[in-house]
Amino acid sequence: MENDGFIVIEGIHKNPNNIGTIDEKTKKVHGPFKKKQADAVAKSLIQKNVDNFYHRAWVVKKELEINNFCEECNNEDESVKQNLIIHGYKICKSCNLSKTIFPI
Repeated sequence: MENDGFIVIEGIHKNPNNIGTIDEKTKKVHGPFKKKQADAVAKSLIQKNVDNFYHRAWVVKKELEINNFCEECNNEDESVKQNLIIHGYKICKSCNLSKTIFPI
C-alpha cells in the first residue's frame, strides 16, 4: 500500500496543456492508485475522450496539493502548477531559474 499515493484528475480545460485551467464543474478525481494503475486509468480516460481536445486526465501524487504557492519562497505564481506537471516539484519560475543558475 506504500505506492497508493497517486490520483487521476480528469475534466475539461480552457488550456488542455495546463492542469490549472480545469473547469471545476467537470472535475472528477479517481483513486488512490498505485502508479501503474493510475497511468492505466488516465490512459483509458484519455482514449475514451479522444475526440474532445479540451478533456484531459492527469496523474498526480495524492500528497501534492495542487495550488499556486511556491514551496521555496511561499509566493503565489501561476508557474507553480506548470512546474509541478512538467518537473514534479512545486516551485515558481523565479526559484526554478535561481536553482538552475545557482544549484546549492
